[in-house]
Amino acid sequence: MIISFTAENFRSIDESITLSFEASTGIKDMENRGYSTIANTRVLNAMAFFGANSSGKSNVFKAVNRMRSVILQSVRLNAGEALKYDPFLLSDKLARPTTFEIEFVDGTDRFKYGFSYTAERIEREWLIAKFPKRSLKTLFERGPEEIVIDELNFAEGLPIQSGSIQLNENRLLISLAAQLGGVVSKRVIEWFLTKLRFASGLNDRNYMRFTRENLHANEEYKSGILQFISSMDLGFSEVRTEQEDINEMALPKGLPAELIASLREHPFITANSLHKKYNADGQEVGVVEFDIDEKESDGTKKLFNMAGPIVDALRKGKTLFVDELDSQLHPLLTRKIVNLFNCQDNGREGAQLIFTTHDTNLLSKKQLRRDQVVFVEKDNKAMTRITPMIDIKFDNGTKPRTDSNYEKNYLEGKYGAIPYFATDFDGCGE
Repeated sequence: MIISFTAENFRSIDESITLSFEASTGIKDMENRGYSTIANTRVLNAMAFFGANSSGKSNVFKAVNRMRSVILQSVRLNAGEALKYDPFLLSDKLARPTTFEIEFVDGTDRFKYGFSYTAERIEREWLIAKFPKRSLKTLFERGPEEIVIDELNFAEGLPIQSGSIQLNENRLLISLAAQLGGVVSKRVIEWFLTKLRFASGLNDRNYMRFTRENLHANEEYKSGILQFISSMDLGFSEVRTEQEDINEMALPKGLPAELIASLREHPFITANSLHKKYNADGQEVGVVEFDIDEKESDGTKKLFNMAGPIVDALRKGKTLFVDELDSQLHPLLTRKIVNLFNCQDNGREGAQLIFTTHDTNLLSKKQLRRDQVVFVEKDNKAMTRITPMIDIKFDNGTKPRTDSNYEKNYLEGKYGAIPYFATDFDGCGE
């Protein structure tokens, strides 16, 4: 589970922003649910980001995903190749590095890992760990001129520190150490690779395949996916899948070899929903199959395609980022998805749902704790700023009352992070 994340100088994020996912001890919203206790830390199971369009909500998620991609890809770069670098451009400040840092729990251990970089090089890199019954340790710290290694706890970094293994300027030390078989570094890389999942509420094609493949060939996941679908009242609870054979002779000539290899590894799977058929007296008389791609509504298709990642996150304790979760969904369905994460049995491995939304119905202490709500807006210099609801203070120094109507106050602009209209475009007053 993610405990905190920091980003600086990335897209619309200029100055450093930090998100904390630790549950506040002073909040009793949702009857004190909404978090999991893991590694002696109370970590939030869900977090919602509210804000106007173009406020930078999506860029916060993209920052986490960019950090992940740099970690996984830098080791493949040749010397001199550019890193993916996308700094804040609406400032006259001198060019400077982008910085990412994430703190997370893996099993019973806590790690804090981060780096600063430009397109040309890694400027700084660090890894800090807290193991059970041991004090906080800086396992390694890399600067422009030297690398400092904790010989006892991160011996896998010593060959890199000594120079016997070359570390190019555009490569992350942790990625290289993992490639060389380092135990601790491989744990960190595996966490990024297996515990983080990103989805778009507007474009679900990228996780459609995951849901269909698990429905078709994974009996354990199939039951969970069908249970999720049934609970959403979509009009069906059974799905029939069929894997299409790949006839390479019939494929268009000139297809890239990578695409052909992908088609071999992941043949297309059709999915048909099974709907009950009734007579005039309301008696069930049969079943009709609908091609989900052609016959079901966009909202139903979205929920069906999201079923796999949601079940996967809940069962494996993953962190699922969803941009525009509420798109094409009824508010009650959005609420139900959030509740699946918020109301986990505290004894299970914690899963997290981190999402952007415009669904103000969720702004209720019965649906989200105040430490689970973050407001995002741009200031007068076009920089993205974040304000957790728990940190809001009014001009008179008070905080939002626990008996306040959060949704009404937000729409009235009391918490910020809403659109402000300079002119009345349609000529009508309120």
